[in-house]
Amino acid sequence: MRTRFAAIAAGLLLATTALVSTGTISDARAQTPGLTITWAEDDGSPTTWDPRVTQSRHETQLILQVFDQLIGSDENNAYFPSLAKSWEMAPDGLSITLKLRDDVFFHDGTKFNAEAVKFTFDSIREPSLGSRAAINILGPYAGTDVISEYEVKIRYTRPYAAAVASLSQNELSPVSPAAVKALGDAGFAAAPVGAGPFKFVSWERGKQVVMDRFDKYNWAPGFSKHQGPSKVARVIHRSIPDASTRVAALERGEVDITDFTPILDMRRFSQDKRYKTILAPASGLPFGVMLNSQRGVFQDVRVRQAFMHGFDRKALTDDMYFGLIEPAFGPLSTTTPGYWKDTEKYYPYDPKKAVELLEAAGWKMGAGGIRMKDGQPLQTTWQVLAVVLPEVGVAAQADLKKIGFDVKVETITGARWDELVFTNTHEINPLRWINADPSLLEIMFHSRNIPEPGRFRFNLGRLVDPALDKQLEQGAGEVDPAKRAAIYADAQKRIMDHAVYFPIHNQVNPIAYRANRAGYRMARAQWNVRFYEVDEVK
Repeated sequence: MRTRFAAIAAGLLLATTALVSTGTISDARAQTPGLTITWAEDDGSPTTWDPRVTQSRHETQLILQVFDQLIGSDENNAYFPSLAKSWEMAPDGLSITLKLRDDVFFHDGTKFNAEAVKFTFDSIREPSLGSRAAINILGPYAGTDVISEYEVKIRYTRPYAAAVASLSQNELSPVSPAAVKALGDAGFAAAPVGAGPFKFVSWERGKQVVMDRFDKYNWAPGFSKHQGPSKVARVIHRSIPDASTRVAALERGEVDITDFTPILDMRRFSQDKRYKTILAPASGLPFGVMLNSQRGVFQDVRVRQAFMHGFDRKALTDDMYFGLIEPAFGPLSTTTPGYWKDTEKYYPYDPKKAVELLEAAGWKMGAGGIRMKDGQPLQTTWQVLAVVLPEVGVAAQADLKKIGFDVKVETITGARWDELVFTNTHEINPLRWINADPSLLEIMFHSRNIPEPGRFRFNLGRLVDPALDKQLEQGAGEVDPAKRAAIYADAQKRIMDHAVYFPIHNQVNPIAYRANRAGYRMARAQWNVRFYEVDEVK
């Protein structure tokens, strides 16, 4: 789910970033005196550290440490001054004006200013960049006017009430124009230069990234209890895809904190005073699957509805997560503003109803318990990246076999996933999206966001509904909270009626860490973890 970048020469990296050799993990921990935090990341194949490009929440975990946002937002999704001291939305929703701090420097020593904001946003629109998330989060962008060195007006082609929310997102973090121009987009993706509390040092692909404290840092967002440089001298971001290996590394003291900790281990760690745990439901699109309405058996809405009635998500969450993670019912999680509670009435586990729908659609039971129609089996493929819970597909496979589906589960590479999406040969796509504003529905369900060759977008259900498109645009632009909530409630109803997205469970990132450190904080929308305020427990 990421854009691929070619490897770049070490000499090019040295143009803007001082690199160190990264022989062993222990070497990296020893090179900088002071507090070191080692993070164990479950994704072993990151491809970019450019906030303008990434769609991966795994990559954003590192990006969050290197870049600051224009508008700060804490774990409760409240807004605070950050790189922008203040902001004012135009009454018509067509622009937002920001007054910027005048004391901020990027890690390469260049000044952060209005031109940097304009450069960042204009570059996101360039097709050659290959932006996946920021291009959508930027919204109906018309351009940026530089009013003065530290004041900008961002204009939109239509009202965009989600502007404040979008400017608090990691994907719209300002980048150093000088670094991008020196390295090129591919080079910047491998050696990022931001204005956050930690600066990039080196990347040993497939193993680790090293970051050091930015000693000039003195512009922490308003929600931070600490100001000035972090007490953390070095951050090591280790790739450890295997969950049991991450847990073992935590217990041996090789890492300080780990993501996607197995639930059984979370329960064990929560009862051990040597460890602390964080388990909070994330805002945004819950973990679920997109059913391609323009491909194979799912072109019939009755088959999509039968699929949903035939999958027992409550049993899945109980079995896999021991009741610590709740089932999801709609395209917004319960913690997302605008959540419509009536989605909970849709698609309960009902095998009898599923059979009725399949029979009405002409699918009759055949040999081996697989339904047939016109000589073709009721067959589909659940194609999934290794980091997007393939075990859920296996559970679904067993449930759906009972009503006559033949579901094949295939774990694929990112390159294969890209190919399937671009060529419209995918059928079932697991997906999650972390965002604290309901405007994210536009990314997944607006017809303009149907993927096409060379243009990766996330309407993976390939839903075309002009009335829904209009609702999503109205919701993103509506400044009145009550009217906005009503629009998004109607939009959620239409999405559920189309049955292109089946929510499975609330998305959480189970975090476990050693109790000799304190000050870890979840970022906006409760997914990534900030290290800036971490200190040793006295």
